[in-house]
Amino acid sequence: MPLTKLQFRPGINTETTSYANEGGWFDGDKIRFRFGVPEKIGGWLKLSGATFLGTARAIKPFVALDSTHYNGLGTNLKYYIEEGGGYNDITPIRATTSAGDVTFSASNGSSTITVTDSAHGAVVNDFVTFSGAATLGGTITATVLNQEYQITAITSTSAYTITAKDTSGSTVDANASDSGNGGGSVVGAYQINVGLDTTVSGSGWGAGTWSRGTWDSASSLLAAGATLRLWGNDNFGEDLLFNVRDGGIYYWDKSGGLIRAVALSSLGTDATIPTVAKQVMVSDRDRHVIVFGCDGESSIGTQDPMLIRFSDQGSLSTWQSTAENTAGELSLGSGSEIVTAIETRQQILVLTDVSAYSMQFLGPPFTFGINLISENITVMAPNAAKAVDDMVFWMGQDDFYMYNGQVQKMPCSIKSYKSNGGVKFFF
Repeated sequence: MPLTKLQFRPGINTETTSYANEGGWFDGDKIRFRFGVPEKIGGWLKLSGATFLGTARAIKPFVALDSTHYNGLGTNLKYYIEEGGGYNDITPIRATTSAGDVTFSASNGSSTITVTDSAHGAVVNDFVTFSGAATLGGTITATVLNQEYQITAITSTSAYTITAKDTSGSTVDANASDSGNGGGSVVGAYQINVGLDTTVSGSGWGAGTWSRGTWDSASSLLAAGATLRLWGNDNFGEDLLFNVRDGGIYYWDKSGGLIRAVALSSLGTDATIPTVAKQVMVSDRDRHVIVFGCDGESSIGTQDPMLIRFSDQGSLSTWQSTAENTAGELSLGSGSEIVTAIETRQQILVLTDVSAYSMQFLGPPFTFGINLISENITVMAPNAAKAVDDMVFWMGQDDFYMYNGQVQKMPCSIKSYKSNGGVKFFF
C-alpha cells in the first residue's frame, strides 16, 4: 500500500465539533502556523537577574542621545527605568509632609508600627519613605525608621501600619524601651497611590478591593487604588512621559539621572497644563505631546473622557492655545470615552467605546484634524489594540477588527468556545 501524505488545513477551528472538523485542527496551545503547518511558539530570554515589585503592565524601550538603552516599565505598584539590567525606581512623589507631622508608636514584642499622619491619603500597599526620625528608645532605631516602607493596613484617615524592618529587610520586633514618637523632625514622602494587579469590572459586589465597603454595598471604582493599574508612556526625545490611566501625567528627565519623575504640571508656569488623562503620546511626525481623555484648558482638574489636547510643537510646558502657537484641543462626539489611541500610517487611530477616529497633523492654523471613520466597532480594553506595519488590529467585545485605511471585521474561527470545564474563553 503506497504512503499517502496527510495535509491538514492550517489554523484552529473551535466553532464546530472535533468530529465535524475532520482534516483540520480543533485545539492547540502555544503554537502558530507557518507554511501551513503548526509550529511551537518560541520562548523568551531573561533581560536581567534583577527583580522589580508588582505586575508589569506597560513597557517602553527607547534610546538616549548618548546611545544608552532604556526601558520604561510600569507595574501596579511602581514605575521603573531599566538600564543595564538594573531596575531604578522613578515612581513620582504625590505628597511630602512637613517636619513633625508624622509620629510613630510601637508595642513590646510586635513588629507592627502605627504611623499617625492626619492627612496621609494613602491606600493599602502604598509606599512611603521616612526621614529625620529618631529612635523610639529600643530596637526601633532611627536606622530602622528612616527608609522606604510599604503600608500594610489603613486604620483610619489619620493612621496606618507598617512592619518594622532592618536595612536587610528582616523583621524587627519592638521591645519595652520603645516608647517615643520618632521626634519632631520626621518627614514622610508618599509615592503615588498604587493600583490593582487584578480587578472585576463595573461596580458592586466583587469590584475593586476586598472588604472596602459594607456587606453587599455597591463599590465605587473611582477610589484611589481601586482600579486595574494601566499606564500610558512614550519617549520625548531622550526623556520619558508616562501617566496613570485616569490619573496624573509625569515626566522623567534623562539629564537629571535616575531620579524620580515629576508631575508634568510642575514644569513651567502655564496653569493650563493637563493634570489627568487616560493616555499620553508624543506625535512622531510633528513632536506634539498629546493627551487623550484629559481635563480641558478651561476646566483643569475635571476629566473629560472624550477630550484630546495637544501642546505647542516641541514643548512640554506650553498648553495655553494662542494665535502664536500650535497648542489646542479637540472634542469627540461619538461614544462615551476614549479607550485607546495608536499611531499608524502618519496618523493616529483613536478608538472610543463605539467608534473609530483618524487624527492627522494638518499644520497651522488647525494643527490637527479628526475624522470619524466608523461608528460600528467596540474595543475590549486599552491594551487590546496593536499596530503592525501600516495596519492596526484590535479585539472588540464580540469581534476582531483591523484598520488598513478602512475599518474591517476579521473572520475568526476561535472567537469563543467552551472548554471541558464549561468555562467560556474569548481570544
